[in-house]
Parts: sequence; C-alpha cells; structure tokens
Amino acid sequence: MKKRVPVILAVLSTAAILFFTLRHGDNDLTHGWSYSLTSGDAALAELIQNLILFIPLGVSLTLARVLPGRVVAIGGLLSFTVEFLQQYIPGRDPSVGDIVSNTISTALGVLLVVAAPIWLWAPPRRSAWQARLAALVAVLVWYGTGAMLQQTFPPRPYRIVPTPNSPKFRHYKGEVLKVTTGERTLEVRAVAAPYPPDRTSPLIVVLSLDDQRVLLLSADGPDLTLRYDMPAVHWTLEQPDLRLRNGMKPVAPGDTFTATFTASTRDDPGFCLRVNATERCHMGYTIGDGWKLIYYPEGRPPWMLGLINTLWIVGCVIGVGFWAARGRRDEAAANNDGGDGRRDEAAAKGVGGLLAMGLVIAGLLMVPLLTGLKPTPIHEWIGALGGMAVGWFLGSRNNLPDRPIQL
Repeated sequence: MKKRVPVILAVLSTAAILFFTLRHGDNDLTHGWSYSLTSGDAALAELIQNLILFIPLGVSLTLARVLPGRVVAIGGLLSFTVEFLQQYIPGRDPSVGDIVSNTISTALGVLLVVAAPIWLWAPPRRSAWQARLAALVAVLVWYGTGAMLQQTFPPRPYRIVPTPNSPKFRHYKGEVLKVTTGERTLEVRAVAAPYPPDRTSPLIVVLSLDDQRVLLLSADGPDLTLRYDMPAVHWTLEQPDLRLRNGMKPVAPGDTFTATFTASTRDDPGFCLRVNATERCHMGYTIGDGWKLIYYPEGRPPWMLGLINTLWIVGCVIGVGFWAARGRRDEAAANNDGGDGRRDEAAAKGVGGLLAMGLVIAGLLMVPLLTGLKPTPIHEWIGALGGMAVGWFLGSRNNLPDRPIQL
C-alpha cells in the first residue's frame, strides 16, 4: 500500500494541474502564444503560481522511484500539453514562459525529495538553527504581507470616473447619479443594475493624474467591494479586495441606493463600507491573508477563506516546531549519556528551538502593530500554535528516516 501512495499522489497532482489550467478564463477571447517569461498586471503572482504548481508532481513522481531526469521531462511535457490546449480555451493565455516555469517547478519538487537528508532530516545541531531561520522567515513573510497591503496615495489631483469600462472587470449596468466626497468619506448615489453582476463591476474608480487606480468601489453579486492602491499592485502581485458581504442583497433592480466608503484613521486602521442601512467597520487584512497576494479567488465564502488563512499560517510555522523538536534530540541523548559539557551544549540547542517558537508568537503580536494589519484572529492563532505542535510531534518521532532517498 505504501508503494501506491506516491502513485496516487501523482495522479491527484496531475488532476489538480488540469483542473486549474484548463478551465474557462475571465473572458471569451482566445489568445495566441506569448514568449515572455511573465507579463500582465499580476505578473509576479502568476510566476510564483507557476513555480509552485508542479512541485507536488515532482515530489510524488520522485517518491514513486521515477528517475529525476524523467520526472522533469514528464513535467515539461505535461506543461507543453496544457499550454497547447489553452490556445483553444477562451480566456486562457498559452505561454512559453509558463512551460519554462512549470519545468523548473517540477525540478524543484525533485530536489526537495533528493535533498531531504540535508534540509529536512538535518542533525540536531543544524535543526536548532533551521528552527530559528524558519521562524525568522515566517515573521518576514507576515511583515511583507502587511507592507504589501498598506494603502498608498499617488500624487494628486484625482478624478472620479463612474461605471468605467475595463477589460479586467464587468461593466456595471446601473447608473451613478451623484458622487459626494468628504475629508475621509466617499458617497455614491446610484440606480441599481437590472440584475446583480456575476463578477466585480465598478461603480466608480478614482484615478490619479497619470491614470493610476487610487480606489475602486464595485458591486459583485450581493457584495460591495473595495480595492485601493497598494504596493502589491506595483509589485505585480494579486490585489485582494475588502467586502461588505450581502451589502447589495436588499437592493432590488432599479432601486436607488447609497454606497459609502469611510477611510481609516491613525487611531483605527480599518475601513468602513455601507450600503443604505447595512454597514461594516474595522475592515482590513490579517497576516493570514498573505497567500491572497499570490492567488486570490474572488467571491469565495468567508469560511473557506478563513480555513485557507489558517492553513497558510500552519504552513508558515510547521517547520519551526519540526526542527525545534529535532534540535532537542541531542538534549535527550545527553541526559541519558551523562557529561556536563555535552548536556550544557545540548540544552543550548533545545533553548534555541524554544526561542524560535517564541519569535513566532512575538510576530503574531507585533507584526499587526507595526504594519497596520488587523490583530491576529483566533483561528490564525490556532493555526500557528497547532502548526508548531504538529511539527513538534513529527520531529519528536523516532521512526523518521535519516538516510538519503534511494532512487
């Protein structure tokens, strides 16, 4: 049965690749080949997606004892097949750059398995240092999340364009009657569209002098959404929105409604959105939203997004617990063997692992204060503590392999 698991994982990885890459795109147009490595408004995010997408395939095929060269060739051939078929799928963009990125992604999966004795099954001395490094990387990822999501303001003056036409969004079929601006507020009075839009449809866009998008207030099904200028846009990452869920639901087709945006203050970094009497304040992002900068699925239910946030935090810290536990193996051995010098050295390694977990907890508390993110919610705390606990459990087991993978 153990021999079948990698094969099953390879089949599931292939199915996931086909599911994500052969679906209908955002529009009804077909496109020819692109020869750049990456391009577009979310170029860096798409490059990271491509570098991640084929890693599970490379890992699973290598664990199934397929030779590394053949694994990379399989990944490249599968990517070419996908890109070739995308020529005929509306909204998809076949690209030579994607083939290159996906082939590299497959090779990274192979490398993760082949080099596992070096980085995963590290000896106790190095494990303690890797725990600290993993904790530092996690905190830097969270800090980078906050830095990428901070609101920025291009140079003035600004102009307001009602119901703009954009290739990235639907055109809102309603009519904007009046726009009122205040010191910290923006109020839009409009007539609702004949039917709720099935995708993000801007009510208004605020543009700078050089046509940079400062703010976008939109309807998306029953929701009112907000996007604003942030460093993630200029780094060509994804731009997750803020949502007043079901804010537009009470608005019937043809009704006149008022949508209001209230900006943050120094005392309250959150935003407020309101449609008629439906209002939500203290809106913002958390450290668990970092994955949305790589891939943002619009319109998914809150429970799903919250679950992915939790799993993202688990993935950030599970290595901290794993290597912290392996770093304490020397301490246990020293206590059994005796010897004050060795015992003191091993204890120092164990303390290093605990310091790494302390750094994670400090990051959960301090990063939101330093970057303007919302305080870390309870489910993300559970993800952090649970992730380190799972890592500690796995790292404490005595039946883990300490030898190279035999291909």
